Amino acid sequence: MRHPDRGTPHSTHPSTRRRLRALRLPAALLALGLLPLVSACGGESSAAEGSGGAGRGKATLRIGDQGQSLLTTLKVAGQLKDLPYEVKFNQFDSGPLVNQGLQAGAIDFGVMGDTPAVLARASGIPVKVIAVSRTVGPGYTLVARPGSGIHSPADLKGKKIAYSRNTANHGFLLRVLDKEGLRQRDVTPVDVPLQNIGNVLESGTVDAATATEETRAKYLAEHPDAVQVINGRTVTPGYAFRLATDKALADPAKRAALLDFSHRLVLANEWIAAHPDAWVDAYYVKVRKQTPKLGRQVFEATGRTFYVPVDDSVIREQQKQADLFTANGRLPGKVDLSGQFDPAVSKEFNALTVQKGSSS
Repeated sequence: MRHPDRGTPHSTHPSTRRRLRALRLPAALLALGLLPLVSACGGESSAAEGSGGAGRGKATLRIGDQGQSLLTTLKVAGQLKDLPYEVKFNQFDSGPLVNQGLQAGAIDFGVMGDTPAVLARASGIPVKVIAVSRTVGPGYTLVARPGSGIHSPADLKGKKIAYSRNTANHGFLLRVLDKEGLRQRDVTPVDVPLQNIGNVLESGTVDAATATEETRAKYLAEHPDAVQVINGRTVTPGYAFRLATDKALADPAKRAALLDFSHRLVLANEWIAAHPDAWVDAYYVKVRKQTPKLGRQVFEATGRTFYVPVDDSVIREQQKQADLFTANGRLPGKVDLSGQFDPAVSKEFNALTVQKGSSS
C-alpha cells in the first residue's frame, strides 16, 4: 500500500473549500508553520456505487485520503461492495492538509504519516488514533546529487536539502540530522511541495532531497552516480496513522462504520500482498501513471505493510518524534501525545486491525 504524505495532483470540491475557509487556525501554530494557511484539498468522490447508494438513514463516513491510495486499495480489493453505510472520499495532497480537513469538520477519518499525526495533537485537533500501519522498508531516502560533496550524513552540515515541511519526510530529515548530533538550523532546508521534490533535485538547485521510493528510483535511473546517503529503515519506525474525530467516535453509527471500514482496510492490504501485479496495474500504472516496470520496482522496493497494535511502543516513538520537533524549534513547547491515544478505542480497533505477522 502506498505510504501517506506523498503528493499528487488534485482538484477542489466547492463544498470542501467552503468548510476549509471557515476554519480558524491557532495563531501560535500558524506562526510556526505547523498548520498551513487555508489551501485547496482534493475533490470529493463517493463510493456510493459500492454501498448501494446513499440510502436513507445510513451513516456516512467522510474519508480524508491521499493520492487515491485508500480509495484504490479498497476498490481493487473489492472492499467497497455491500457497505452498510455510505463512504465519501476527499483527496488531499499531504498529511498537513488532511489535518486541516479534520479540524474544519470536513472529514471524519484521515490517513497520514507520523509527523502530521504528531502535529494534529500539537494543533489541538480533537482526534484519536484508531489504527497504525508499519511499512518494513526504506521509506524516504536522502539522495545527494552527484558532485554535492555529500557521501554520508556527517557531510550534511551547511548543505541545501529539499524537504516538505510538517510531512513525514520532515520528520525523517530531523531524525537523520539528530543521528549526527545536528539540528535543522545546521543545514539550509528548502521547503517544497511533496510532488515537486524530484523536480527540485533534478534542477540541481539543492544538494540533496528527502525522496520517496518513486522519486529515488527515477532519479537514480538518470543519475546512477548520485549518492543514496541514508534511508528511513535506519532511523524511523515506518509508521503511518489512521485518525478519527472524537465526534465521529462518539456517534454509535459512525463508530460502528469506522470499525468496519478499518477492518476492510486490513483485508484490502492482505489482498494486495496476494495480488501484487493487479495492485501495481491499478495504482502505480493507472493512478500514478508509471510504467509497469517502474511500478513493480517501486512496489517491491517499498516493502511490506502491516497493521500493528496501537500500543505503548507506538506512543513512545511518536513522543520521540514530537520531542525532536520541540528540540528543533518546530513546536512551541513539550507536546504530550498520550491524549491522542484512548486505551478503550485502541483495544476495540486493535481487535479488528492487527495483522498476523505484523511484528516482522
